[in-house]
Amino acid sequence: MVATKTDQKSTAMDYLSAPRSEGLVVALLTILGFTAPKNGRLPAGVKYDSLIAMRDVFSLSESAEIVSMIGGRIAELQAGRKSEAKARISASPDSILNAVKSGKLSLDELKKALASLES
Repeated sequence: MVATKTDQKSTAMDYLSAPRSEGLVVALLTILGFTAPKNGRLPAGVKYDSLIAMRDVFSLSESAEIVSMIGGRIAELQAGRKSEAKARISASPDSILNAVKSGKLSLDELKKALASLES
């Protein structure tokens, strides 16, 4: 669950969240044989357990064709997303230098940004 209040804890699966309106998680779990009662919640831990089960099954040699199909579809979906994400840098000289060192920010980009401040 994604935290919506400052005092609310979020879960480690926030990165897997999808808009409820799409029904993506429910649809996938229904395909796998798990459903929630009408207006109810899915069984406790079923999302997490489903990921474990998929990892375990996909690691079997017998699943190579399915893994390839899923990987290909993911690649198609990813190709349709924006690919140029900008690095987010906190406002400290050390973080900027670390971003340059790690390649998240090029030296040319840094020089250009500094030059724009001097004008």
